[in-house]
Amino acid sequence: MTEIQRDVVELLSADHREFDRIFRELEQLLGSTDPADLERKRALVDEVSIGLVKHSVAEETQVYPRVEAEVDAAEAERSKHEHDQAEHTMKQLERLDPTDPGYDAGIRSLITEIREHVEHEEGRMFTELKARFDHAELVRMAEQVERIKAISPTRPHPLVPNEGGIRTALGPVAALVDHLRDAVSGRGRHEA
Repeated sequence: MTEIQRDVVELLSADHREFDRIFRELEQLLGSTDPADLERKRALVDEVSIGLVKHSVAEETQVYPRVEAEVDAAEAERSKHEHDQAEHTMKQLERLDPTDPGYDAGIRSLITEIREHVEHEEGRMFTELKARFDHAELVRMAEQVERIKAISPTRPHPLVPNEGGIRTALGPVAALVDHLRDAVSGRGRHEA
């Protein structure tokens, strides 16, 4: 018997569940000034930012162009706009120290932005993807998403337009720089 492969909707939904797991832990830490809690907040923000950036780049290069061309162009544009908002919030958080009074507010904003995006995406776009494409095509899209996530940047780049072609062209360069910065700083290697 052959194992059934995950399709793109299942894959992206699993990412959404992981982001929400991190958000729930972050919510428990909001308001704390304990040094260990501040360190944990930074580690969790780094972890969710890395995941969100990889997820977003994969959607923008592999999923949204298909949605735009074959499902609903307005839906694709809306999702790209929501990604742009979240990228700006992640960039602000990247620049702040967890002791900064605006850090918790930034976390709250990111959580709200992503939860609203997920609710809309899972409520509308994913339903339309399942209706429009057969399982084999959705599995192929999942494979493409996984390949892109593996080579995507790890930091937000809000000045780069959220267009598939631009992200595809600039992604490898940004990813290389991000991975070097992460290696030097130790970002993303925290115990999660």
